[in-house]
Amino acid sequence: MKSVLTCLSFFIMTLTLTAQTAADEAAIQQLVTKMADSWTAGDGEGFASIFSDNHDFIVWNGYYFKGMNRKMNAQSHQQLFNTMYKDTEHYNTVDKIRFIREDLALIHVFAAVVDKGEGRPKDPQVLWSALVEKQDGKWSIISFHNLDLEVFQNEEMRKAMPMPAEVMYASWYNKP
Repeated sequence: MKSVLTCLSFFIMTLTLTAQTAADEAAIQQLVTKMADSWTAGDGEGFASIFSDNHDFIVWNGYYFKGMNRKMNAQSHQQLFNTMYKDTEHYNTVDKIRFIREDLALIHVFAAVVDKGEGRPKDPQVLWSALVEKQDGKWSIISFHNLDLEVFQNEEMRKAMPMPAEVMYASWYNKP
């Protein structure tokens, strides 16, 4: 009888953890969607709202903003949305979510920013990674690193890739 109860308890715990993981993955996916939607809307406050109030932000060119808060993030992105990224759209595809703990996950996302109306580009332009943490039931980014995918801008680099881009960045190409 004890072994049946132990097996049943283990089965129930497994179902609960799987359901929790699915709900957490959906919440993290929503966080990524909110980033794209806020970018496309030119909404610095919305963009910054997915970050923890104390986070690190590494820009595609290597600038490292350590200990950034939401207000600083919102202001700097609003400036970008009002100038060089005015009237642009943000597309992304979550490539991977890896839970390190039940309240901590690493995510990898392919993304691209284009002028409004151009539609989703053939190739991704950046790969960003983020460490996201669940605090008080809400997921937020605590560390963000944006990497420019130069391989798509240089034909020689593309030819020298260890595998075709469509394989290396498969999740981008498998999304509508």
